[in-house]
Amino acid sequence: MDAEELIRRGYRALGLGAADDVLAMFDQLGDEPAQWAVYAVGAFGSRHPAGDVVAMELFVGLPSHFEVIGVELRTWSMNRRRTKLTVIGRYRVRIRGSWEVLALPFTHVWYVSSRRVEKVVSLLDGVELRRLAPARHSGTCS
Repeated sequence: MDAEELIRRGYRALGLGAADDVLAMFDQLGDEPAQWAVYAVGAFGSRHPAGDVVAMELFVGLPSHFEVIGVELRTWSMNRRRTKLTVIGRYRVRIRGSWEVLALPFTHVWYVSSRRVEKVVSLLDGVELRRLAPARHSGTCS
C-alpha cells in the first residue's frame, strides 16, 4: 500500500475508533515502530525541538475537552513528483458531554518518499513531525 492510501485511510478513521489506521500513517504498527521528533515551527520557518512523542500528537493537539468525531476533507492535492501532499479540511469535534458539533480547520502538508511518510507539517498549529533515522546497532567484536 502506498503512503497516499495510508494517509487517506488514517483520515477516514479519525473519530471512528480505528486507531490502527491512524497509527499506520506514521508506521507505528509492528515490531519496530518509527520514531518521530516534534518541532514547533516559529516565525520565518525556524524550528525548535519540542521533544519526542508518538506521531498521534498531530491529531490530538486539540484541547482535552474536545473529542474528534470525524474529518471533512476539502482539498487533497498531490504534487507531480508524488512527494508532497497538501490536505485541507476541518475536524468535526464535540465538546465532551455535549451534542454540539463544531468545525475546526486544519492544513497538513505531508512529505512522502516511496511508501512512507517522512514529515508532516500542521500549518495552523505550527507543528512539524519528522521521522528520525532508524537507530543503528553497532556491535563490537572481540
